[in-house]
Amino acid sequence: MEESQSAPIDLEAIRERYKRERARRIRPDGARQYRSAAGEFGYYAKDPYTPFTAREPKTDRVDVLVIGAGFGGLLTGASLRKAGMESIRLMDEAGDVGGTWYWNRYPGVRCDVESYV
Repeated sequence: MEESQSAPIDLEAIRERYKRERARRIRPDGARQYRSAAGEFGYYAKDPYTPFTAREPKTDRVDVLVIGAGFGGLLTGASLRKAGMESIRLMDEAGDVGGTWYWNRYPGVRCDVESYV
């Protein structure tokens, strides 16, 4: 059986494609386009799944603090553990880990980004 030959990756073409895709999404109003999760939209900032529980602040020491327990934070924590790091803490505003997936609970969705990009 012959091994199939794949075409070489054209990095410049890929970079150009990403550049065009980014340009489609850039808006002249920049960060002003976003609304604060306060007032009328304040309910968006509240965790709908895990009630807030007051507790004393943590005062112990850790070697690594990962801010955000979404996909990136979880992956970072797992990578640090594989590298032998023991004292790791993930910190998130939500009551549980998962980031966008925790907050939105998309039923049946496998990917929440434009994966073709």
